[in-house]
Amino acid sequence: MAYKPSPELQDLMDHLLGSEKEAFFASVGEQLPHTIRFNTLRGKISQLKEFMEEQGFRLEPFPGLEDIYRLTYQPYPIGKSLSHFLGHFYVQNIASMLPPIVLRPQAGEIILDVSAAPGSKTTQMAVMMENQGMILANDIVQKRLRALINNLQRLGIVNTAVVKNYGESFGNQYFETFDKILLDPACSGLGTLHKSPEVLSWWTPNHCVRLASGQRALISSAIKALKPGGTLVYSTCTLTVEENEEIVDHALNEFPVALESFDLPGLTSRPGITEFKGKSYHPQLAQAKRLYPFENQTEGFFVARIRKTGSMEKKSFRKEKPALNFNFIPDTKSPVKKYLDMLSRHFDIDRKLFARYRYYMTKNITAVTPEIATFPFKSKPFTSGLAIAHPMTQAAKFSTEGAQLFGTSAGKNILNIPDLTTLENFVNRSEMNIQTEGNFQMLVKHRDLIIGYGLADNGKFKSQFPKAEWPFRLVQESPQDL
Repeated sequence: MAYKPSPELQDLMDHLLGSEKEAFFASVGEQLPHTIRFNTLRGKISQLKEFMEEQGFRLEPFPGLEDIYRLTYQPYPIGKSLSHFLGHFYVQNIASMLPPIVLRPQAGEIILDVSAAPGSKTTQMAVMMENQGMILANDIVQKRLRALINNLQRLGIVNTAVVKNYGESFGNQYFETFDKILLDPACSGLGTLHKSPEVLSWWTPNHCVRLASGQRALISSAIKALKPGGTLVYSTCTLTVEENEEIVDHALNEFPVALESFDLPGLTSRPGITEFKGKSYHPQLAQAKRLYPFENQTEGFFVARIRKTGSMEKKSFRKEKPALNFNFIPDTKSPVKKYLDMLSRHFDIDRKLFARYRYYMTKNITAVTPEIATFPFKSKPFTSGLAIAHPMTQAAKFSTEGAQLFGTSAGKNILNIPDLTTLENFVNRSEMNIQTEGNFQMLVKHRDLIIGYGLADNGKFKSQFPKAEWPFRLVQESPQDL
């Protein structure tokens, strides 16, 4: 091990793990396997997996979690693959996937993600909700918000609105509004030491004590914003009691909440701590779970599932802000109606599919879920929904994301590209020897997966695939095992 643990960290692990602390410190130098979860909004898992394997990647399923796979071979970095660019999957540590699995968001629910960026858990919840209902995804850091918005677009998420607020404000702004809430706040990150092992040598408890103050304020706000009977999942990627059990203990003692038990399939976990260094905590904390890296080949993690058992009295010292009024348009009203009618006719898409959403128009036509359209926003979202099409004078053309959202239901004007060589030319916007008639937009498919769209133009077919920072490599030599 290149870095020697600080005396304070040695003491913490002595109390947490005893003789097993050496196994914990040894795990810091181990490289964790790459794991992904498939985005079933883009296709069936079997289709998405086959397409990755066609590009040369090899995967194995993670036991007990059907959409999660480990990568066993990469012909090149997974982040530069076409499948990644198309939003077919999200690279994410298994431990980080657990909070949404424990929360169990459902289609039609109103969800708050208090610390959402860069979007790993937000997009996971959106997929679990089948792109229905609503997620209010919040973060306070501008740079992280950009990453969140990019990931929502890449994965084709319609049911999410992004806001920039202090998490402590939600309890007053949206008192008892949300069906479920995910709170995964900033923490000291002791579960992710493999990413920054230098922390071993300088770690002190002072940093986590400062963070804990903010975490208590956030969980208090989240509980106020939660409907009676609703569920809150509190999670961190750290291992300190101050940031985990003590935060949940505070909630159990101050608010009408109770902890619920849950299972973590395929993983080894330990119960939450009820006694530590002479302190006793609420006995329900035994129903929380701790994960240690050396037992799972994952990041270290803490997860607690909290049920709000009763309503609270609203206390506000400021005049409540009225809800903002946004002009979301149904599919049958101008100016979106003529464009949706045209797209329906041109691609033979059932017109009822467009009626699932509400719309607004800027330079694009953007679709949102009905729950977003009726939500009482107290501040203007950075973005909401998904840009599906570009309006023109008398017609409209799908964006790549719109083509992927609606294209699986199209009945005509579809170009099937069966071979990887031609597909590689299409996604790299290279010359293609494809003859067409007329001048119109065509959807592009490969193995029943919508890839994007192109334009038939006076006998030639022109790719309209978005430009990436690198050329995509699809035609590979036979891979050799590592």
